[in-house]
Amino acid sequence: MSDTAPPSEDETEKGAFAPVPGAAYLDADTASLAGLLEWYDAMGVDLAVEEEAIDRFAAPKAPVSAPAPQQQAPIQSAPAQSGGVSHGSGPIANPLLEQQDAKPVAKQQNLAGKTEVEVAQKTAKAAENLKDLREALLNFDACPLKRHADKLVFGEGPEDARIMIVGGAPRKQDDMVGLPFQGAEGILLQKILEAIQLDYANVYRTNILPWRPAGDRRPSPIEHDICMPFFQRQVGLIKPDFILCLGEQAAHAVLNQKGSILRLRGEAHKVEIDGHSTQAFATLNPSHLLNKPAQKALVWHDMLKFKRAISA
Repeated sequence: MSDTAPPSEDETEKGAFAPVPGAAYLDADTASLAGLLEWYDAMGVDLAVEEEAIDRFAAPKAPVSAPAPQQQAPIQSAPAQSGGVSHGSGPIANPLLEQQDAKPVAKQQNLAGKTEVEVAQKTAKAAENLKDLREALLNFDACPLKRHADKLVFGEGPEDARIMIVGGAPRKQDDMVGLPFQGAEGILLQKILEAIQLDYANVYRTNILPWRPAGDRRPSPIEHDICMPFFQRQVGLIKPDFILCLGEQAAHAVLNQKGSILRLRGEAHKVEIDGHSTQAFATLNPSHLLNKPAQKALVWHDMLKFKRAISA
């Protein structure tokens, strides 16, 4: 049989392949075709994209150039009447679209968020001690996080603590009790501090956010900026010599740097917060270690460096 001649009617009845442009005609029995179809199905070929097979080896056809448009005299359209519809040869005017286009487009600015941040800064700055700051937060309703939180999670510990422990956001158990680092996370934090001879009761514990985001979601930039003045005021009132940041969110806020916690961890950073200069260290969050206990070795190395710094 010729490679280019189409199959005869007898061959078609025997199960010959349908003609494919540019390919040789092959004969195959029913079993072979069934096996080929099964192989196609196993490889995921179960959908015909085109009506006809495409010969990928054939030379591409030259694109047909479109004729140059003829110059036509511009059509003078009559002014559209109010409430009417144009029946000319031009496009049909849509009064609704014309009204929308006529409206001035106002530049979107988060003025509400900016105002709330300014109010938070003034409110936090007016607090002369931690008690005033806590009362200010209880009466502060401009942060969206407060609407879905159960309780205010304020800091806990000595007001003149030399060391401040800072987390990112309260967790579910913190929200229920109203205190930071509750549950398994707090137990692990106590063990970490005890490993370097630090008493849990002698350090001040707090979070960047005083309210738990619903579902432990990541706070929005506006929510973060509203809460920052209250955290910064805590630092200015306590004036700690050292700050230990637990997790990436706390590290970014305290160190004012971006990047992975694995890059920021374990090194001393000189920072100034609310007019107070201090040294800040960063390490992994205890809640992260509960899910990945193999990384406790990293925290141990970080805590040894932290111990050497506070003992110097």
